[in-house]
Amino acid sequence: MPLTVTSLASGSSGNALLAECDGVSILIDCGIALRTMEKLLVYRGIAPAGLRALLLTHEHGDHAYSAAAFARRYKVPVVCNAETRAALGAELDGVAVELLPVGERASVGPFDVASFRLHHDAADPVGYRVTADGSTLAVAVDLGSWTDETAEALRDADLIVVEANHDRELLLASPYPWSIRQRIFGPRGHLDNLDCGALLARACRRPCDVWLAHLSEQTNTPRVAVAGVRRALELAGVRGVELSTLPRRSANAPHGAPSWRSDARMLQRELF
Repeated sequence: MPLTVTSLASGSSGNALLAECDGVSILIDCGIALRTMEKLLVYRGIAPAGLRALLLTHEHGDHAYSAAAFARRYKVPVVCNAETRAALGAELDGVAVELLPVGERASVGPFDVASFRLHHDAADPVGYRVTADGSTLAVAVDLGSWTDETAEALRDADLIVVEANHDRELLLASPYPWSIRQRIFGPRGHLDNLDCGALLARACRRPCDVWLAHLSEQTNTPRVAVAGVRRALELAGVRGVELSTLPRRSANAPHGAPSWRSDARMLQRELF
């Protein structure tokens, strides 16, 4: 069966990605309310108790808000590194936690999961590279800067979910206090559209799909994000990257959640 990826939430109000393959499902982050998460999963035919694992990128509330409650209620193991486990402290008491050190890999059902370090103001934030059915999902959200290691972790993925948090000019003109703007601009803050494009220009050596994630409601828009990232890709001479933006919250309606299937991507490649 194909690898299927669905975005349930993306942004400062919450983040969650659902990956499915061969009847097995995993979550990457659980940053929305428990009841909302339950409804989103059930609407899509996923029994919460049937999830194989819940992977956490870091401990911030918009990524881990209901992770402990969800894992405890449905006896789903949480996968994270030791620093993230320590940062969440007593929240994870009574939860089965499987530690995955940064840079190491593990098998979760049909999924091969590897973590890689990101630069953000959390205990030890990571991205994930998830491979199943011969296709790869790479996730890098909440990062203020990137390195060659980051680009390598995204390289040759079929679907890349990457942060394009803000437009530089819109952030400079925003009503945020200067201290907040400095934090967002900083190397451990959030990635802007142009830096996101530069990262993708380094990482994308063949056609791929890209979901621009974690867009700021105040200092970015889907149109501005796509235009900024596309400009950076064009300047680098990179082609074949299909860009789309993720909504803050998926709707319980037909086609209400952005979804990607590996077999559909392969068919598109064959057509060309």
